[in-house]
Amino acid sequence: MAFPKVLTADEAAGLIPDGAVVTVSSSSGLGCPDAVLAAIGRRFDTTGHPRGLTTLHPIAAGDMWGIDGIDHIAKDGCLARVLAGSYPSGPSNREPPKIWQMVTGDRLPAYNIPSGILFDMHREAAAKRPGVLTKVGLDTFVDPEREGCAMNARAAADPIVKKIEFAGDTWLYFPAITPKVAIIRATTADERGNLSYEHEGGYLGPLDQALAVRNNGGIVIAQVK
Repeated sequence: MAFPKVLTADEAAGLIPDGAVVTVSSSSGLGCPDAVLAAIGRRFDTTGHPRGLTTLHPIAAGDMWGIDGIDHIAKDGCLARVLAGSYPSGPSNREPPKIWQMVTGDRLPAYNIPSGILFDMHREAAAKRPGVLTKVGLDTFVDPEREGCAMNARAAADPIVKKIEFAGDTWLYFPAITPKVAIIRATTADERGNLSYEHEGGYLGPLDQALAVRNNGGIVIAQVK
């Protein structure tokens, strides 16, 4: 088998191409691969690349308590679209995170998709199936007859969910999105790329994310101690 490369965070950031769909494993500050996200931000500041990234976050990457997460790449030109189950949060009396400023300023399309559906979308991409049929979210903000997960006008103009009839019933349909880069975090890696999580607070879905990327010829970046 091919042995994985051991890289610095900055070297790993150099692997991400312009226009990539990047999936990030995290749960606010828990398990956030912050060093790699920071390296991507530094690379963009220095070179103007990678540009036009779409990021997938089944759970928020970062918080307002010292872990910047997605804020490292919340820059015009670098980040083009975000699909997330949640977004960084914290005290309402503090300045909003940079990603919230981009969302509320309508500077990029941003979507709030239930975390379970986002994980299902990764599994569908891993299996090379067309997408997710679900009843989760019918007649809520997820329903395209309401907000359709859109958090701002730019997202509303580019829908990601449809309501369809199938097998005599009504469903929400989310087309699969195939990520080309996964950024995950673990505690330890061996020379074959096996990962262990002995100092992590949870697994947070990295297997689904890595499978979606690996099965479609992409790159898995694992930040470890």
